[in-house]
Amino acid sequence: MNRQEIQFIRSLRQRSERLAQGVFVVEGIKGIIELANSTLIRKRIYCVAGMVDSLPENLHREAEVIGAKEMTRISQMSTPPGILAIAEIPVYDANEVFMAIKQAKVPFGLVAAHIQDPGNLGTLIRSADWFGFGGVFTTEPTTDPWSSKCVQATMGSLFRMPIAVLNHTDSSDLLHYHLEMEGISYTQVDWKPGLIWVGSESHGFSSISLPESSTPVHIPAHGSAESLNAGVAGSIVCAEIARSLQKPAS
Repeated sequence: MNRQEIQFIRSLRQRSERLAQGVFVVEGIKGIIELANSTLIRKRIYCVAGMVDSLPENLHREAEVIGAKEMTRISQMSTPPGILAIAEIPVYDANEVFMAIKQAKVPFGLVAAHIQDPGNLGTLIRSADWFGFGGVFTTEPTTDPWSSKCVQATMGSLFRMPIAVLNHTDSSDLLHYHLEMEGISYTQVDWKPGLIWVGSESHGFSSISLPESSTPVHIPAHGSAESLNAGVAGSIVCAEIARSLQKPAS
């Protein structure tokens, strides 16, 4: 591994560089295996000597063995797991995500609206994948789903879930629902295929132009907590939607 390669991989810590180069970093053996099982294009795999045998045999030839010092320099984690891959960022437009949502087992999608915490965004993507949703949208300035922290939080779901930025000019016949402190209880909604808008815990939708027809949905509190974070709230609603759409066994 030469100095130029090291500098290039280190530059991918910046969102602007990831977008400019069209690639992102995946670290850890589980993440690499999930990546290998997806349709995403792998560019390179780097690992320290002791990690080669942890890889599936078909990936051995792809792996370039580097020293521990080099791995420490290119890793984006405080404790490098010893294996790192570079992969292409898949590009979807809004219409492709709309179509994936409509064709999904659970024909719903999430909209992460101004979510700033990569852990929360990662949780939303992972939950959407778990409960069979078709896709995820983000609105600017939501945190980058391809950042190292968000990639780690999705536990591989990011590699399967189509994601696109939702603009005001994008439209479909899907219904809209948004999570609020007041509104219809989430267990009382007559769920129809649509988009679930999840805002930031701090600001909600105060600076967001929601679709006029959006239905406010509320998760009732039974304790004293002030609020739920975005990842938890979105996951609760995902679970309820999946449950409500289950057909009784015949």
